[in-house]
Amino acid sequence: MLATGARTELVKEWPGIRHALAAVRFLEAWWFDTTRRVQTAGEVSLDQLTLAGSAETGHRYAPVRPVAARRLFRALPPISFPEYTFVDFGSGKGRMLLLAAERSFREIHGVEFATELHAIAESNIQRYRSSRQQCRAIHSFAMDARDYSFPNSPLVVYFYNPFADSVMADVLRRLETSLDIAPRDVLLILLYPEQAHLLTDSQYFTPHCQTFHFHIYRSRGRRQ
Repeated sequence: MLATGARTELVKEWPGIRHALAAVRFLEAWWFDTTRRVQTAGEVSLDQLTLAGSAETGHRYAPVRPVAARRLFRALPPISFPEYTFVDFGSGKGRMLLLAAERSFREIHGVEFATELHAIAESNIQRYRSSRQQCRAIHSFAMDARDYSFPNSPLVVYFYNPFADSVMADVLRRLETSLDIAPRDVLLILLYPEQAHLLTDSQYFTPHCQTFHFHIYRSRGRRQ
């Protein structure tokens, strides 16, 4: 028998359901962008983009659905958001950064290796207007993910399958080194967790919540 999540995904592949879901996603993206005066919609391939790294190590940009992002935040364990920095790897046009701003994070960092997407994200950050906004310290960085230096504050780190396993492994090793230097609470979010196998035998992280659509992990040496 298929698991509930797998059965749901099969139903979504029925032609009528698929078209209806596409319409819902389009309207959801249109409403988000229109009401916040930004432009985050639309998938973008890496062709013709200026990259801080090899196109072979990255994946196309696909923005998270607002409803999915809010579900992820609700699934986090109870934390004091003002103590935590949120980091989005492969932040693209910045939709997840703006959704994270609905929480009172200490800071929000986006890491994007496509120059053009980073420029759009910076424009969106400047233009963003929402009554939901609680964090205003939003920053987008144009760089290879492997060069990002993690801040020493507690972290919520988000991945939406932004790059190849080799890059993900390097980023995780860099985060582990950061934890060795400054032990602290770190939460990892993997949306559509295709790279969860990289955390199976982790000595640094343990599962907090696992569903068909996302996994959340927490550092083992977290502050109690």
